[in-house]
Amino acid sequence: MTRDDETRLHAYLDGELGATESIDLERRLASDAELRAGLEELRAISARIRRQASYHDAPPGLAGRILGRVRRQAPRARAAFWGPLAAGAALAAAVAWIAPGMLRLQADGWNRQADQVLEDHLRANFSAHWIDVASSDRHTVKPWLSAHLGFSPSVPDLSDQGFELLGGRVDVLDGRPVAALVYRRRQHMISVFAVPGEAAAGTASSERRGYHVVRWPAAGFVYWAVSDLNEAELREFARLVSSAP
Repeated sequence: MTRDDETRLHAYLDGELGATESIDLERRLASDAELRAGLEELRAISARIRRQASYHDAPPGLAGRILGRVRRQAPRARAAFWGPLAAGAALAAAVAWIAPGMLRLQADGWNRQADQVLEDHLRANFSAHWIDVASSDRHTVKPWLSAHLGFSPSVPDLSDQGFELLGGRVDVLDGRPVAALVYRRRQHMISVFAVPGEAAAGTASSERRGYHVVRWPAAGFVYWAVSDLNEAELREFARLVSSAP
């Protein structure tokens, strides 16, 4: 196994390969025992790190010691006046430093998840494996997903609104199985991923590599829709799914 192979395996495990590269690597894995062994070794190392890594809370009283140091730096003669202001300034500075970081983390989380749903959509397209259960009947698709996942999102029939239900499949996001519904609008395929959990209220969207991604929360699920359909129609599709009984 070459150094380039090792680099690709690391990127594959971290979800950093594009859809085409991932498919090419998976084809090689199917026929290359040494490459498969390398992948399994990396997975084993990752699992050991997760099991054995230790996490530590901040020491008790740390915040008090920081504020105390700020107060001691102020002149003693003006400590009664400047102490609270210095503490407030320190707190404001800390917030000003932390807030952009939190925004970056939120943006990074959105980007990572949006990239994942796009990669899964493209993988289904390239492999021509859109559907595990093929049916336009929601009463067939919903129980099938429930039997295979233990949960099932709403599976609305939107054919009257021009969105044809083709079926569903089990997919994987962030290492966990999720429900994926498949619709078609004219010649445009739409993948809808339903993840149990809560998300920030409202609908968010972005454009990535010529595709549109929309996320919204509804009834205990976080939904992601991805398609090469134009953004206005995809957001309308999201509204219809969200408001369906």
